[in-house]
Amino acid sequence: MSGRIGYGSTVRVGLLGSGGTPNFFEIDLVGDLEAPDEEVDEHESTHMKSPGRRKQFIAGLIDSGELTVPMNYIPGSETHTKLTQIKATGEEVIIELTLGATGTPESFTGFLKGYGRSAPINGKMTASARFRLSSALPDAPAGG
Repeated sequence: MSGRIGYGSTVRVGLLGSGGTPNFFEIDLVGDLEAPDEEVDEHESTHMKSPGRRKQFIAGLIDSGELTVPMNYIPGSETHTKLTQIKATGEEVIIELTLGATGTPESFTGFLKGYGRSAPINGKMTASARFRLSSALPDAPAGG
């Protein structure tokens, strides 16, 4: 099998509201994406008789990391309005990332940690939404 391009990748955000099925919206005009780099914490477990006088470690908890979503910025757009509201409330959301047009959705819970915008003199306006991920969800949630 050969490689694939990332064209068609999507990021959707699900607002949890008051129970029931999440109300999703797709972030528009998304640029290059990097999937979150989940890391496992490590804890030293060295003791006085560690084999070969070597430090020993055990695995700890998994940190789901962050997801930064770069996008073209359109003032007053639905994406801008919803991201601004989510940041202001600090509410927990579902973040669904699908890499490639035929990829399998990966879903996480988290919150919007930052939403920055840029307006260069001679170039397109851009924005980026940075989500702090709390947990991975086993299956992509239903909703539209």
